[in-house]
Parts: sequence; structure tokens; C-alpha cells
Amino acid sequence: MQIIADENIPLVELAFANLGEVRTMAGRDLSHADLGKAEILLVRSVTSVNEKLLANSAIRFVGTATIGLDHIDLAYLHHRGIGFASAPGCNATAAAEYVISALLVIAERQGFSLADKTVGIIGCGNVGSRVLKKLTALNINCLVYDPPQQEQRDEFDYVDLETVLTADIITLHVPLEKNGRYPTYHLISESVLKKLSHQVVLINTSRGAIIDETALLNRLAIHPKMTVILDVWKNEPDINPLLLQRATLGTPHIAGYSLDGKVRGTEMLYAAVCHYFQKSPVWRSQMSLPAPPLIRLAFSNQIDDNTAIHTAVMACYDIRRDDATLRRLEQAIQPEIFFDNLRKYYPIRREFDCVAIELPPEKSQLAKQLTGLGFQVELK
Repeated sequence: MQIIADENIPLVELAFANLGEVRTMAGRDLSHADLGKAEILLVRSVTSVNEKLLANSAIRFVGTATIGLDHIDLAYLHHRGIGFASAPGCNATAAAEYVISALLVIAERQGFSLADKTVGIIGCGNVGSRVLKKLTALNINCLVYDPPQQEQRDEFDYVDLETVLTADIITLHVPLEKNGRYPTYHLISESVLKKLSHQVVLINTSRGAIIDETALLNRLAIHPKMTVILDVWKNEPDINPLLLQRATLGTPHIAGYSLDGKVRGTEMLYAAVCHYFQKSPVWRSQMSLPAPPLIRLAFSNQIDDNTAIHTAVMACYDIRRDDATLRRLEQAIQPEIFFDNLRKYYPIRREFDCVAIELPPEKSQLAKQLTGLGFQVELK
């Protein structure tokens, strides 16, 4: 079989080698003419998979190494009888770790304690639920708004939209839906923005169009103390430079870009393709992952708990580095290419559970918090 894959899907050639010939391409530029006789197409969020791309092609299976599905015409795939798989949850841990890093940076920069704040989580699926777990481990009060989840899990204490908007910090983790019972396109609209505190912290790691960017810019012009942390943007890679200037932290759609998460997505697609074509899987991601750059940290009983948490998180992932690199977009001759290259050549980033943290026995409370964040903890 011939397989076309986005060049940014890690280890894809190694993973799929036993299934056929793998050809990698830039996903944003992929066209119908590139498909040739390929039977399997593996993409990321930058490729729109629809009738225009697939009409009269030999494609029998499409896989996306992403959580979001707004770039996939699922109805067309079903109509054509084309197999499909996504990778739900593959990068959820990394995205949740991104939120933790962002909040710790903002708390330090603005001089407040997260323990004194209430966090509103809009969307409590794969990513939102992990954010909730990590914030709960840090003893941070959370409000959760998710109507679809509420219908399925009425035992959980959900709140309505009006209540979640009262939070000091609001983080968005919803799919992009323009239709249906719960549309999320421009969920954060002009009217919603007016209900937020003038000093709210607003984080978006889902999709750019969840926020009405024009309304957000107008709001920031009136209330410049509002803190905005954006990883996703409307019209990527042609993002609005003015919004980047006014964002407190801005990153190039990399919240979920840990190596662990991306390879997890590759493995999920590989398993789905093997199942669809009734092949026995022979590749496992753990066979190919390199050793993490940071393996162990050790703290004495003299370390302040908050300092230890901040040190551990920043050692694994410091959002300020990605913010600094995206800020150079203003000097780029071709900003769109610069944005895409930041993603294409993103440095290796590993997740918290790659790091073992050694603590003295008397630091049991700190150990509980670090374990809740995802670190391996040893009391000695």
C-alpha cells in the first residue's frame, strides 16, 4: 500500500513501514494531485480533508493525529465508505501541562497566589478534565461548564455559563462546532467578554475561532489589564499581529506539542490502520522514544513547596520560551511561513511523567501535589 502522511507526524515512516511505502509531505500544501495511488492518508489539523481533496482518489482510510475534527468532512468520508480514525486525548496531557505552566508564570509575574483564585474550565473532555485534575492537586478552586458532558455525567457538580464567567481565570477546552445543540464558534463573543472581570485571565488552547478576535481586541483596548494567553488563532498561519502584541502570552499552536503526545497520536493511528486492514501491529512507540533530557530532580527539606512546584514545572516546560519565539514574527519577512516553521521545527519537549522527583519524607504534602501534576515522586 502507498501511504501519504503529514511530515510533522513523528516517527510515521518508522511506524508504518511494515504496512507499505510512506511518503511524507507538508500538510498545509497537500492537494488532490499529491495523492496518486495512495490508499492511506494521515494528516494533522492544517489539512482540510473533504471532497475537493479526495474525489476520485484511491484513498480507503484517513487518519488525523489530532483531537479536533473540524478539518475533516466526516459525512463525506462516511458517504464514500472511507475508514477514519482520530487520536482523541493523545496530546491532552501536554495541553494541560501548558495551562499549568502559563498559570504559574502569570501568578509569579502579577504577584498573586493561585490558591486565592477560582478557575473556570469551559469544556471538561480530554484536556479540560486533566486541567481540572492538576488544578485540584494544587488545591485550586474550579468551576466547570460543559453542557454535553453534564448530560452524560449528572453526578458531577457542573455550573452554568453565567457562573463560570465569574471566575478569576477562564481556560477554554472545547471543540470547534458551528452547528448542533452546542455551537462553540465565537462562544467568547462581545456579550460574553463584557461579563468578564476587567482583570480576568483568559486562556485559549482549543481553536482560534472559539473567541471573537475583533471583540477581544476591542475589549483589550478598553481594559488593557485583562490577561490573555493564546495558543490558537483565527486564520492560522496568517495570524493577527495586533492581537499577538496585546496578548500577555502568545504561542504558535503548540500547547499539545510534547513529543510524548505526538508519538502517542502516531501510535493510535497505527493501531487503527492495522485494525482496519486486519494487520498485526508490530511497532510500539516505546521502542522509538529517546531518553528525556531531564530525568531527575531532588529537593531538600529546605525547599518551599511553591518554589519546588514552580521549579519542577519550568524545568519541563516554560511557556515563556515559546512566547519569545513567536514575538519574532513581527520581524519576519513571511510571517505565515515563520509561524508554520515554529511548529515544524519545534524543539523536543517531554511531559512531566518523564521526570522523577526525590523528596525527603517530611515533604509528603508536596509529594502529593507533584504526583497530582503528573511527576514521578520518590520519598527518601
